[in-house]
Amino acid sequence: MKKLNANKEAILEAYFRRNPIVLYGITLLVSGSLYFGIYRSMLLFDQGYYWALLLSGLFAHSFFVITMHDGAHRSLTGTKFDGVFMNICSGLIVLPIYTELFKKYHLLHHAYTNTEDDPLWTPMKEKLFREKRGVYAFLQCLPFAFNLFIIVQGKKERKSTQKSYKPSIWMMLISIVVAGIVIFLAQPSIWFILGSFAVMTSLGAVRYWGEHMGVEAGKDSNTHWFPLGMGIGNHDVHHHHPDYSWLTLTIGMLYRKMDTNPIKTLYRMSFENRFDHYKRHNK
Repeated sequence: MKKLNANKEAILEAYFRRNPIVLYGITLLVSGSLYFGIYRSMLLFDQGYYWALLLSGLFAHSFFVITMHDGAHRSLTGTKFDGVFMNICSGLIVLPIYTELFKKYHLLHHAYTNTEDDPLWTPMKEKLFREKRGVYAFLQCLPFAFNLFIIVQGKKERKSTQKSYKPSIWMMLISIVVAGIVIFLAQPSIWFILGSFAVMTSLGAVRYWGEHMGVEAGKDSNTHWFPLGMGIGNHDVHHHHPDYSWLTLTIGMLYRKMDTNPIKTLYRMSFENRFDHYKRHNK
């Protein structure tokens, strides 16, 4: 049984690749349901129920994981269509252009995880985290704050990271067109969009801390529970097998021991000085 559990994700992934219609069907069903949830949250927000931003941000975060994160890894169809699908979906949540840039730096993150070339943990971030953890946490939760820094800093990348994915102008145009159609038809409030992004970004920040920070020495990443995480919490397996689909990782989590959860992560982030990024533990 232990051997079966250790290889559970590999067995699941092989099944979904032999029966891709199952993966595609469930992906469309779940992502469509999440998108409908975002739409319903917008209607509630328009009626004055501003707490609906919590729902829309949560649904958007999960929608991002299934469609855009997996699209960046080509872990849905394993073809170039994943890039098209990823950008259509980014347009659907009015986040055009961003996804192509996300793909570039996320793939670099996987190539250089926890090293000095990891774009998600730059020397500036590490210095800020050490000296002013509260400021670091605030900026990490502020939409696009660190993203813009990463893009600017990208011009100063080391030679080892120069060969990376180049964002496609055509894919960006697809996302812009889709976003324009959504804005024209749904006419979402700018405050609903910005509020949803704020919640979505904050959830992503807490999730990142749970993925790549802890108190144990010698670790690369954690396996952790996250609300509607869509398998992203199966992070240690994900880093070893970035081509595994979200569905494989989601089911695989049933066979994994959880290292942490958002509440424990927030507590450690706030009160434990030894809570740190795994990069420093691995030096």
